[in-house]
Amino acid sequence: MPTKPVLLSGLLFLCLAGSGRALEQHPENAIDWQPWSPEVFARAKKENKLILLDLTAEWCSWCKKMDSLSYRDKQVVEVINKNYIAVRADIDRHPELARRYKNYGPPTTVVYNSARTEIIKRPGYMEARILFWMLDTVAANPDPAAHR
Repeated sequence: MPTKPVLLSGLLFLCLAGSGRALEQHPENAIDWQPWSPEVFARAKKENKLILLDLTAEWCSWCKKMDSLSYRDKQVVEVINKNYIAVRADIDRHPELARRYKNYGPPTTVVYNSARTEIIKRPGYMEARILFWMLDTVAANPDPAAHR
């Protein structure tokens, strides 16, 4: 007969595996992350969307937490998919971004318009409700002066 820790770890595995399958079966619950490139600005202009830049690093535990919680929240996913081209960039692979946002560190969330104007930037982990509020507010009024 398995011990309680073995049973609990087995249940946790099944829950995590099941949640992954749920995301695969429901693509509307997923964010289509794009790599950082000049093309995202052209696409944003064509689609009349903003650009959401998620600055991350493989070694960043807060980035992983934000990815597993905030970026999986239904409201966050909906506001991103409706209004943004989502871009993820690892600061270790993009030294130009690491230099530009050196005072922020990962995770950092930046929103640009298609003209490459930075609208808002926020360092650190954001809970889903805060991230949703920020992204929804910026989408409703993308004037950079409104968010300084």
